[in-house]
Amino acid sequence: MPARQEEPSGSFFVATVDRLEHGAHGDEPTWVAHCDGGAWPNPGTMAVGAVLTSPHGEVHHLSQRLSGSGCNNEAEWRATVAVLGFALGHGAQRLRLHTDSTQVRDQLSQPHAPNLPPSLQTWVDEARALAAGLTRLTVLWVPRHRNAQADALARQALGLPPKAVQTPHPKTRRRG
Repeated sequence: MPARQEEPSGSFFVATVDRLEHGAHGDEPTWVAHCDGGAWPNPGTMAVGAVLTSPHGEVHHLSQRLSGSGCNNEAEWRATVAVLGFALGHGAQRLRLHTDSTQVRDQLSQPHAPNLPPSLQTWVDEARALAAGLTRLTVLWVPRHRNAQADALARQALGLPPKAVQTPHPKTRRRG
């Protein structure tokens, strides 16, 4: 049974799933991914954007318009599936995945998460199957302003300009 940890970390939520009970994870390099999906209008044409960084600092970008139409939630799942496949295709075994979708975070980090509508469950199942190919997956929820590059890549694929990044007010008190 996979081990699961949760720890709040400021404005981030971290959920880690170890796929192997035994063995040293410390020797395996960790890849980092940021992904985002969007539909314009919502529902409408979907696109995905992702940034994958190797442990050696090589950066790979994914910006793709998808066929068919769907909602933002489906686009988020399709972005997750795309970046998991992208990471595995580059040889990743450990992945730290950043997403601004709490649904993606919750569904990937909970082995018995409640089912979603069939239109989304197919993508959840595919993402879980791909994630099973990793020895360790850490899913971090990040606020939208910290996922801006992946969002910009998804918007680029839709022919839209990047959103203006809105960060918290400088006088906003940080937890921690």
